[in-house]
Parts: sequence; structure tokens; C-alpha cells
Amino acid sequence: MSLATTGGGGAGLGGAGLSAAAMAHNAGAPPGALAAQHHHQHSGIPGGGGPGMAAPGTTMFAGAADLLDKNQTFLSGKNVRAVADAPLVGVDLYGDDCGVAYFPPAKEEGSADDDEMAATMKAMAKVKKGCLARSVGGYGATDVRLRRDDGGAYKAVKRYLNKGEGHGAVLEDALVLEDGGDDAVIVLPRPHLLMGARKTSHLNAAAKSKLASILPDEEDESSPVVAIDQADVNTKSPVSVTTIAMDGSAQPKGDDYDRVAYQMRLNSKKKLMTILPEEALALVIAQCKKKVKEEFQIAENGFEELKEEDAEEEEGYMDYPASFAIPGWAAMDAAVEALIDANGGSSSSCGPTLHQRSVAACVGALLPPPVDAAGSAGFQGQKKGAPQMSALTKLLMETMKMKDAEAAKEAAKEAALNKTDMAEPVPFVPLVVLAGATEEGVEATALRVTKPQGPEEELHCPFGNISVLSSVCYALGGEGKSSMDEAFETALDELRAQVGVAAPESEEPTAVLTYGSAKTQAKLASKLKSVLTRYGKEGKDDDDWDGWDQEMPLLSTDESCVALGTAALGASVHGRARVITSVKGTDGKMRPKARAGVAVQDAATCAVAVSFNYSSGDAERWTEPRTIFDFDRRVPAGPYHIDFTAAECAAHVKHCEKAGGNCVEDESELIDAAKGMEGSRRIPQREAAALRLRFRVFQRTARGGEWVRVGDDMRPLSMRHSQKEEGEDGEGDFVAIESAVLELGLSAVGTITTGLITNGETIAQATKSARNTKLLRYGTILGSILFIGGFLVKSYVEERIFERDTRRVLAYYKHAAPNSFHDGDERQARYLVWKYKGKKDKLWRRLEAKYDVPVRHEWEWEDEEEAKEEEKAEDAEDLDDGEGEGEEL
Repeated sequence: MSLATTGGGGAGLGGAGLSAAAMAHNAGAPPGALAAQHHHQHSGIPGGGGPGMAAPGTTMFAGAADLLDKNQTFLSGKNVRAVADAPLVGVDLYGDDCGVAYFPPAKEEGSADDDEMAATMKAMAKVKKGCLARSVGGYGATDVRLRRDDGGAYKAVKRYLNKGEGHGAVLEDALVLEDGGDDAVIVLPRPHLLMGARKTSHLNAAAKSKLASILPDEEDESSPVVAIDQADVNTKSPVSVTTIAMDGSAQPKGDDYDRVAYQMRLNSKKKLMTILPEEALALVIAQCKKKVKEEFQIAENGFEELKEEDAEEEEGYMDYPASFAIPGWAAMDAAVEALIDANGGSSSSCGPTLHQRSVAACVGALLPPPVDAAGSAGFQGQKKGAPQMSALTKLLMETMKMKDAEAAKEAAKEAALNKTDMAEPVPFVPLVVLAGATEEGVEATALRVTKPQGPEEELHCPFGNISVLSSVCYALGGEGKSSMDEAFETALDELRAQVGVAAPESEEPTAVLTYGSAKTQAKLASKLKSVLTRYGKEGKDDDDWDGWDQEMPLLSTDESCVALGTAALGASVHGRARVITSVKGTDGKMRPKARAGVAVQDAATCAVAVSFNYSSGDAERWTEPRTIFDFDRRVPAGPYHIDFTAAECAAHVKHCEKAGGNCVEDESELIDAAKGMEGSRRIPQREAAALRLRFRVFQRTARGGEWVRVGDDMRPLSMRHSQKEEGEDGEGDFVAIESAVLELGLSAVGTITTGLITNGETIAQATKSARNTKLLRYGTILGSILFIGGFLVKSYVEERIFERDTRRVLAYYKHAAPNSFHDGDERQARYLVWKYKGKKDKLWRRLEAKYDVPVRHEWEWEDEEEAKEEEKAEDAEDLDDGEGEGEEL
């Protein structure tokens, strides 16, 4: 799987999510809770304070681990520190001349014993040195030329391909740098256009156009490709492009283990040799690193030391850290993965830093000019001894100063008219348009630069922040983009529209900058003038005109601009170009803290989409690709969560079998249908539907272009069971799971990261767990009710008993000791009842012993009184009757 993977439910930038059903038809719901652990992973390569000088008496050197750009996922602090003593190599791999530059190793700039004067002098010396990034020229056209029918060359290449080592021998014995038109040389053209491709149909328009003579007929997507030997068919062209299987199979299977590769006959008496594009490109990168090693050692130690170190440390340059500039039209997941492989180096070496080519061009254009031995600028004609500025930096600084002064003047005038305090004007933010082109593609980018920094802060980064608004890129050779002029005009029109949407408040661009070779820049400048003139005529009578016209300043750059900018960006990531700021600590003291020299907010140059299939991958039943990350989205982006449930899959399958189509279009209908698929009675349907679910990820770099599938089809709700025998179709060892969450992420250079998260429960286990959970939930609720209710009942009963006994004591005193202190004393009665709680019999006995009156209940006293009254009444009646009889007698 070419998709890079992430772990767990790690945090990301702007994470969002929808259910799989919602993704299929533009409707969604908030994602559910993530499961506890991974059950399946796809193998692959992963993708301050204000300015100021350091406080005196402190070291200004900052550890690289604290400055690492978190967007560069291929780096670690340990590996960066391991290569701190080596030069950092910047390569414009896709440039016409493959420019190469380097940034020297990091050096400690101060010590704890330095006083304020020493720190100031060292800072001035640093500024006087000027730009440390150095260009070493270019590799030339990015073709790999190998000596043909040469025994030494054949052995060196064979050893390199078999063992993955021996770059130095190939560079020495087999690689030919100059194109002399010699028939004894075999040419592997443009390997950077082929690297990582699984099929020739996945190649971009530039690759198909440049390599048309050696490409096979485009294969059918549904059938495997058979490796062909075009070298035997056409002896005049000993190189062909074919497809091979990386899993050891004799024939490609049309899966993610397939790779497009070169077949070549390096020796007419030997068998064909197969070489991957990334293996060929690794030789180009090795030659660039070797060239940097030679130039750097000459600059540092001279020629004698160079010879000695070459003899002692052969191929030591392979561990040099590298930084690559990638144009937007080549920012594909598979290509970036292959580029990381091609970078080579030992297992402990530092991974490469990857940057958008347009941003690297901007950084390179902002770099100050080189300083010669006399300490003067190499160009620009600025005053000797003053910090030098590039033409772009000077233009931006002057424009910002002028615009801010105008804004302050207007604010002061408005405050005077309104008789209020002057409001702080909003600082002017310059907009820069960059136009670049190579033989394979064009780029048009709009970005903003902010946070100006003086040379005493960081000479290599005049601006501390670069924010990309939009980047429109096209590979040449496609429909409507066969020529550079045609493709660039389309890209510029699209860019202008996108800038109008993303930043409608923006003024006209402060500068238009071209980059690339001198030849391509001349073509771009000519086309720019004609297009900008057209814009000016169109907006002449338009009140809402955005100001794009031929009056905008047009600047060109040196051919080494991209390589130098790439090296400077890498130095910023590695902590070699940094800004020291003073930060207030918790104790109130100011302490120095380092941050990266420039922070870059990239915009996506590619789009990522997903598609679903509920019919076991039937080619006719895939849903339309649904865009997850669109062009110009702020990147890195994600993780984006997509929820999968077996019940929803079963609802889709039932709908497809009953009414046709690829999925349920109405979400309310889907929710109701999914609820009907829950429970133990629907386990067979859910298991079958989960095993039939397939999922694809697509990517494209051209707006409106074709989607390219990335990696193999995924099965989010299927899990391999180690104890289940494999069936005849190879799928019998899969079991269905109830739910899963898929995470998608996108890097600035097109690397896609995926992570599949689930608790690993099968559908039966999940149903049983859900049932047990339901019973446990209801049992817990019932137990809680009984527990709390029991306390309430007990409290109620005890209170009633307490009140009853209190009244009983009061009644007793009323009858046993009338008119005493205790008669009617409710407080004393309550105290006695509380004191003899649980010992009431003892209380009654003591009362009876004291007053010689039996203790009765409250109502018993009333009965006794009624009985006495009745007896008195009867006695009265008897006396009356006796008197009558006596009288009679």
C-alpha cells in the first residue's frame, strides 16, 4: 500500500469526519467515538515572541529537536542532531538543469561566558558573512546515462541493483554526466516522472508525452500487465518501460505491489536488467551529494584535504541530509514515497525535507545576494558594508513602508476630522505571484509574506512567515495544455479567480516573480506581459477590477534560485536558520528562545477523494469519487474520520438488490434501514454486507483532471483471522467486524496518511457485547434506583417512627406527670427518643419504673380516657337509678 500510515487516533489539524454512508451521497453526521485500537494497517512509508537578540551571557545555539517543523513527518530530533556536522543538500529535482545547493553545518554562535559586547560582535560578524547557502551548479537534464558494453560498468550496476549499495562504484565506473551523443551510452530518461507509478496509465501527461517512444500500449485497468521485452523488439532503443511485480510473482497482478520500471540491455551479451525509476534517481541524488561534498570540502579545507577524505570515507556523502523541491503537478503520494526511498542513506541517517517548489523559489528570491571575498555584494549595487537585500526583498520592504505610511496618514486625517484618537492602521500585507515552468509542467502560485525580520535576527529569512493562498499547476502534454504558453495562461486565469475568492480584500500583487531556467523565464515573461495586458484591457471600465495589469512589477530570478531556497528551507527545518527571541519566563526573567527562521503555511496542490463499493468490488458498482481534501486547502490536513458500520452496509446492499443503484441516496431512509438491520436476527445479513464492502482513495493534481487510484482497495470491515482456514478464493480467512473508523490525512507535498481503527470485535461478538451492555445498563439503572430508593424509604420510615415515639413520650408525661417540667417539652422528648435509638424497650422500662405508670401508645391513652369517661357516665346513670328506687321504696 502506497498510503502512509498513522497511529491511533492522533491529533491533527482541522480534523473532521462523516459516516461512510454520508460520504457516498453528500450527507453526513458527526463521527462516532473512536474505537480502542487498530486491527489493520496498510504497510508503506509515512508520509514565538517578538524579534530580538539573545540576552547577554547565554548561548544562542538551539537544539534542532526543539526547532523541528512538525509538518516534516520524515524527521526526528535524534537523526537531525546526528547530521548536524554535515552540509544540507538542496536539490531542484524537477528543474530543467536539476540545480544543486547546500547549506553549511550548524555551528555554535555563542557561549555562556560571552558578554554583551562579544555577542554583538559575533552577530555583526554573522551578518558580514552574508548568505551561507551556496549553489554548486546543476546535474544537468535529469537523465541517467550509463556506459554500454563496458565490463566494469556492468559489474558495478549489477552489484548496485542486487545489494542496494555501491553508489560510488556506479558513479565512478558507469555514470556518464555529459551528453556527447555517444552510441556506447544507454539513457534512462526522466526517472523522476516514472517513480512510484503502479501502471503506465497512472502516469501524468508530462510523463506520457516525454516517454512516449519507450512506453508500452496503455493497458486495461481491469487486467494484469504482462512484462514485455521491447529491448529485443527494437535493437535501436535498448531501453523500454514495463510493469513488474514486487512481491515475487512472475506476472503483475494489477495490485499495489506492481511497479513501472525500466528494462535495459546494458551489455549486448548479457541478459536484460530491470531497474526501478527510484533506483535510477538514487544515482542522480548520489551524484548531487557527491558534488556538494567536493565543493564544501574545497571551500573549507582545500584540495589536499579533499583527496585524503575521499580515500578514507568513500560514499560518506550518502548520509548527507537532503531537501527536495516538488512542483504541484508532481505532488502525488506514490511519487513522494518513491523519492524518499531514492534518497538512500543508512538506516540511521536523517530523512529528507520536502517542500513545494513555488515556496522554495520565493525563499530563494528573498535570500540576500552572495558576498565576495572583499565583503561586498555580488550584485544589486547597494552600499558597501550595509546588509544586502535581494531585489524582491527591497521591493517588498519599500512597498510595505509606503503603504503603511499612507494608511497612517489616512488614519490621522480621519481622527482629526472626527476629533477622536487615531486608530492603529492595519499593516500592509504584500501579495506575490510566482510563475514557474519546466519542460514538464507549469506552476502559478499566489502567496503572502509577513513578519519582516532584520539581518541581525536571521539573514536568510527576511520574512518570518509565508502563507500560500493558491497554487495552480499543470503537467504539460494534456488536453488543452500541450504547450507551455497554453497551460500557463490557463493556470494564471485560474489563479486569479482563486485569489479573488480566497482574498477579495487583497490589492493588486506587489510583484510577479518568475523562476526556472533562463529560457523558460524568458517565455514566461513574454506570456505574462500579454496576459496581464489583456487583464488591464478587460478591467479598464470595471469598477470591481482587481488591479491585475501590465503595470505590476515583473522580476526574474537566477537559475539557482529554487535550489538555494530549498536549501534555506531545509536549514530552517533543521534549526540552522533560526531566530533568537527573548521570552518572559514564569519567574519574570527574560530568556532566549529559538524558533524556525521562516514558518510556511502551505496550500494543497492536489485533491483527495474516496469511493465506496458494496458489491465485493464490482467495477460497475463504485460510487462517484467524493472529495475529502480539495485544492488550496490548508495543509497538513486531517485526520479526517469516516465511520463504517455493518448495519449501514447491509442497508446499502438490500437497497441495491431491491431498487438497483450503488447506494442509498436518502440519508433518513438509510438511518431507518440501518436501524432495521441491527440485532441478533440480522447478523448473517450484516456479516455478508461487511465482507462485501470495499473502499478506495483517489488523488489528482490537475483541476478537472482524472482521478488516480492510490493503493489497493481497502476492506474496512473485514479482518484476517489467524485461526481460520483460507478459502479457495483467498477470502475465506476474513471475518466481518461490526464497526471501524478510517482516518485520512494529507501533507503539503501530497503524501496521504491512513489509519484504520477498530476494537476487533466480530459482528456476533459485537452483538453479544451490545446485548450484555444493554442488560448491564438497565441492571445498573435498576440497581441504582433500588439502592437510592431503599435509602429514601429507610429515611422516611425512620422519620415516621421517630415522630411517633416523640408523641408517645409526650403523651406519657402528660398522663404520668401532668403539670411537670417534662409535660409538653417536645425538645426533651426528641432528645430521649434520639438517645435511646435502637433501645426503646429500655426507655419504656425506665419510665415505668420511675413513674409506676405503664407506657402506652399515643392512641391507647385516648382509649383509656374514653373508657374512664364512659365509666363515669355509667356511674352517674347508676346513681340516678338508685335514688329513684329508694324513693319508691
